Amino acid sequence: MMIRTKIVATVGPACGSREVLRDLAEAGVDVFRINFSHGQADQHEEFLASIRAVEADLGRPLAVMGDLCGPKIRVGMIVGGGVLLGDGQELVIQREPVEGTTQRISTTLAELIDVAQVGQAILLDDGKIRLLVAETSAPESVTCTVVRGGVLASGKGVNLPSAPPSVTALTEKDRRDVAWLAGREFDYVALSFVRSADDVLALRALLDEAGCGARIVAKIEKPEAVANVEEIVAAADAVMVARGDLGVEMDLPAVPVAQKRIARLCERTGTCCIIATQMLETMTASPTPTRAEVSDVANAVLDHADAVMLSGETAVGQFPAAAVRMMDDIVRQTQSYDEESSEPGRVWFAPAPTAAALAAAVREVLAVEDIAAVAVHTATGTTARLFAKSRLPCPILGISPDVETVRRMCLYYGIVARQAETPEHTRDLLALAGAFALELKLAERGDRIVVVSGRPIGQAGAANTLVVHRID
Repeated sequence: MMIRTKIVATVGPACGSREVLRDLAEAGVDVFRINFSHGQADQHEEFLASIRAVEADLGRPLAVMGDLCGPKIRVGMIVGGGVLLGDGQELVIQREPVEGTTQRISTTLAELIDVAQVGQAILLDDGKIRLLVAETSAPESVTCTVVRGGVLASGKGVNLPSAPPSVTALTEKDRRDVAWLAGREFDYVALSFVRSADDVLALRALLDEAGCGARIVAKIEKPEAVANVEEIVAAADAVMVARGDLGVEMDLPAVPVAQKRIARLCERTGTCCIIATQMLETMTASPTPTRAEVSDVANAVLDHADAVMLSGETAVGQFPAAAVRMMDDIVRQTQSYDEESSEPGRVWFAPAPTAAALAAAVREVLAVEDIAAVAVHTATGTTARLFAKSRLPCPILGISPDVETVRRMCLYYGIVARQAETPEHTRDLLALAGAFALELKLAERGDRIVVVSGRPIGQAGAANTLVVHRID
């Protein structure tokens, strides 16, 4: 059985070598994520080169996503690596960097002092420690009361659930990282802490200015993003439901509902959806996940996510390949049930209505004909993406002459992507699609496949032709 829900894995010290990356790809990874919140440019360069080497070794495409930091705030250095904060005590957060103690700390975002307001909650270490702003002394410091204490270590995250929009999603570091990755083989750029479509458009302008064709993944991890999700989805190429910070910024019980609503919106609009954060968190240090984690991954598949993502499990975990194999197995078994119980979806995508109509037509053909696979010839990947979002009950072969398009299709649900020169005639495309279907074991000789293309073949936005072809 072909696994249709794609797997995204984060690259880090635990899996950065070429050998381990190959193990992960063979275990089921389709997209590798390089997190710009950690490491330096030379390490990111090394990761990218190793991924492309694995891609060449395996002879199949792999996508690479660069994940920008955004205005992620972290605690500065702490004396001895960590201190215990007690309930009810005072804690000063100051603007200037300081080695933190139980009385005073600093953060990586000096502007926190400017935006913090009396009565506002400040959450540390993914919400484990909760502070309440008692007094502001801008621009030097704020004084907080520890409402819920605990051990605070260096580098832990800081969240301001009600921070004002003046904290932009694109920081200066992000702009430097965009300039760096724009000249390299990145297929997706993930934008952190998106609040509105304007954030996405600002990143789009930077990429366009740099001549970079990487697609944008908007990370939904702020309440404002949930409120503005329709406009964000319309502006982005994909969204990531980043449940870590989202679960800190809003009430935890609201996160599963937000996940389902966003996944449903993406399914309806033809937008890729990634579900992320702590999916198999236990496997960072254990060879097996909890039952709840297995159910979480399965639930994401049943929500019709295009991809599920591993973070620390592969980046720093002790069992990176085992975590991917476990996720692959969960997806496989859940997919069997989902295919039996769900109906193909209807997608409407305003920029490509003909392609959306062709997807609906193919769905009707599959209802009355025995079709082994659908082949889509695409210049930009849009037609393939709409077919993927239609959840057709058979494999979809995406063919493109453009290597960047082929790699981007690695994120699309149910798509097996291959690169080939654009045929001159429809008969040549039918032969090419049939040969690929046989090679990839998507069909056998004598099977019928549906082949979708445009006239002229290879022209972007020209999809208008559907052929039922028997493989001789």
